[in-house]
Amino acid sequence: MAKPPAKAEPRKGSPKGDGEPGPVGPGNPPIHSRFKPGQSGNPAGRPRKERNLLKLIETELDTEISLTENGQRQRMSKREALAKRMVNSALQGDPKAVTALIRLLGSGSDTSQTETVIVDAATVASFAQRFVAGEGGEP
Repeated sequence: MAKPPAKAEPRKGSPKGDGEPGPVGPGNPPIHSRFKPGQSGNPAGRPRKERNLLKLIETELDTEISLTENGQRQRMSKREALAKRMVNSALQGDPKAVTALIRLLGSGSDTSQTETVIVDAATVASFAQRFVAGEGGEP
C-alpha cells in the first residue's frame, strides 16, 4: 500500500518572499536550508580533466593506423609501428636508432632473467673494426 502524501508544513516565508508559509517537500526545501542568492552549491566546482603529458602520449600510441607492409594493408597500433620503424632503422645501420634500441632494451629487461656475459677487450675491438669497415657486425 502506498504512503499518503506528506502534508505541507507551514513555515516562515514562501519562495516568493512575501512572508506567507509555503509547502515543504521534494523540490521545495525549507527557506533556512536553501542556497543564498549568489552562493553555489558546489563552490570548488567539478575538477578539470587531468592533462598529464605521459597519459596523452600513451593514449595516442594506442590508437590504430593502417599501413601497407609487403604489399598488404595491415592495421596496427602506433606503438607497434614505432617499434617496427625503430628496429628497421637500427638494422639499416642508423647509429642513433641502435643506441636508442639498446637503451630501451636495457631499461625494459627484467633483471632476474638477464644473464651477464663477460667479453674480453680483443673481441670487442675486432667487432668494432668489422662494424666500422662496413660488415655490419654480423657473424
